[in-house]
Amino acid sequence: MGGEPPGSKPQDPILSSPPPEDASAAPPKKSPGRDTYVWVVFGILLLAWPLAAIFTAPSGLNDQAVYIMAARSTVYFNTGLMSWLMFFLVWSAQRAAGRPLREIGFASPRTSDPLIALGFLVGANVVLNGLAWLFKAAGLEVPDLAVKALLPVTNTERFYWVLLSISAGVCEESCFRGFLLTQGKRLIPWPTVLVLVTSVAFGAGHLYQGVAGGVLIMLYGVMFCVLRLWRGSLWPGVWAHIWQDMGAMALGRWTGF
Repeated sequence: MGGEPPGSKPQDPILSSPPPEDASAAPPKKSPGRDTYVWVVFGILLLAWPLAAIFTAPSGLNDQAVYIMAARSTVYFNTGLMSWLMFFLVWSAQRAAGRPLREIGFASPRTSDPLIALGFLVGANVVLNGLAWLFKAAGLEVPDLAVKALLPVTNTERFYWVLLSISAGVCEESCFRGFLLTQGKRLIPWPTVLVLVTSVAFGAGHLYQGVAGGVLIMLYGVMFCVLRLWRGSLWPGVWAHIWQDMGAMALGRWTGF
């Protein structure tokens, strides 16, 4: 799949400098209204979504676990709906700006993407489990009540979970490692700072796992950003994200969560 030569990767607009302008070409038409819409979407995804995730979650990890177990299918539906709403905002902002989704990282998929995603997933989970152990040794144990409560139990819920895993992989990567990184470069020209800012937003949206859990997810977001910048494509991260979520279901079933 994909038309790139073996071993090549697409040029990443986040790290690369813009090409020199053609003096003979007509300047692009700018629309203040469309530019405003793009930045409104940027603000929603960077700030409003994480804040909503924080303030709409039930207070207390035990309360969250009880709420999730009582309405697991509803939680799946709402989460999937929110994911695709995020993707729609990204798509509409790119369309308003006259830029293709390819700009944010949806380059042609390559046959090496799944293998790279698998290697990344193994390495990242080794690092994260090591950090979780250090947190626990320091008295900052990562609670898993809400995560266990979220895992599917019935076959119907498992089917929904697969769909939700795909939705999260495509939509969250397009948002946090795609649009926010690409659009954010116009506001924050330092890639390291930009990666940290978008990863904090990503971690804040997962604070239902507790503060220590949110910090680990933030660090996981940093790793996904590095993968995105290294490969110049969202596809390895999309694969890894999907497999991470589906792996949680398989692990939960095998271990009796």
